[in-house]
Amino acid sequence: MMEGIPYALTLTLPAKSMERVTPDLLHRLIDVMLKYLARRGMKHFHWVIEFTAKHMPHVHMTVWMSDTHQRWNPKTHQHETVDNDLVTVTGIVVGKWLDVTADCGIHTSGQSQDVQLLDGNAAWLSYVAKHTQRGVWHYQRALENMPSTWKENPGAMWGHSRKIPLTEDSVLPADLHAFHQFRRETRKWCCSQASRIADPKRRAKAIQQARRMNRCPIRELSVVRPISIWIPRTVSAAIIRGLRSRGYMIGRDVYEWVISEMDRLRATGDDPDRMRALQRTFAEMMRGVNIMAIVIPEIPLKDKLTLTVPEASALSGIPYKIVNAAVKNGNLAACYAGSSTVRIRRSDLDDWVAALPSDWC
Repeated sequence: MMEGIPYALTLTLPAKSMERVTPDLLHRLIDVMLKYLARRGMKHFHWVIEFTAKHMPHVHMTVWMSDTHQRWNPKTHQHETVDNDLVTVTGIVVGKWLDVTADCGIHTSGQSQDVQLLDGNAAWLSYVAKHTQRGVWHYQRALENMPSTWKENPGAMWGHSRKIPLTEDSVLPADLHAFHQFRRETRKWCCSQASRIADPKRRAKAIQQARRMNRCPIRELSVVRPISIWIPRTVSAAIIRGLRSRGYMIGRDVYEWVISEMDRLRATGDDPDRMRALQRTFAEMMRGVNIMAIVIPEIPLKDKLTLTVPEASALSGIPYKIVNAAVKNGNLAACYAGSSTVRIRRSDLDDWVAALPSDWC
């Protein structure tokens, strides 16, 4: 549905220049490239910055180009129409990237840049979508894997044109039995796709990842853990049709079941908590929101293994400002533990409190 011809771009910089490449400089280079491509027929774009294990950032970009663009011919003093084929787009991208980096005193190689035509292959879009969603705990987002000039203020890690057309979310209510079976069928499809990979090492790794995709050690989260893979809409529709043919409640079946269950509870007067949960679920369904009404038990503060800074302050009785300052100064070890919120291990908090002098207050 996207207008234009899609191209996958990878723009790199030499490792020896990385200490000179600040976040402001790289974002300025990206901005110059986007403005240059816009004058040559670019309709939409999406970019993401990725860090390698060697602390080197590079840019993955997807651009949608028009069929042609106008170019000024200095010999004839007229504009001429140029086809935006793979050779032309490659020359435009690589040539401009080498020019703008050279203007900044950075000399990179044209062989290190890559431009590919996306001809109906969703693998690249899946790849950049995966990197866009990665959090600060991932090694390609973690501060410790960034160059020293990036750690204080790395800036935006991805961006896109505001004119990209968006489709509305498809909401299809399902009960937990159907949801769990949908995850199992999806896992089978992933295993089937992984078994078709030609490279033996990549095939073995992909099969292992597919088999483990639904595993979660926390029972409360395992029940509602979603599917986080790139799966075609046609495959999802085929799985849903198969589940409905086997009697699983999906779509209108769920509405009818919720209504009948609420009627039964009204007649018997049993389980008011379940009645309220069903009423809330039904109200959300009518608003087009697909949720499952479950209760995750609250873990007492004294039993938590990791704490936020306010929780650490409340548990230790030490003012928030002191705990926060200790984290920022590196005196109190902190981590991210699978989220973007700074968290403190209980053991680290206990050690830090024990090491405080008696007259600290």
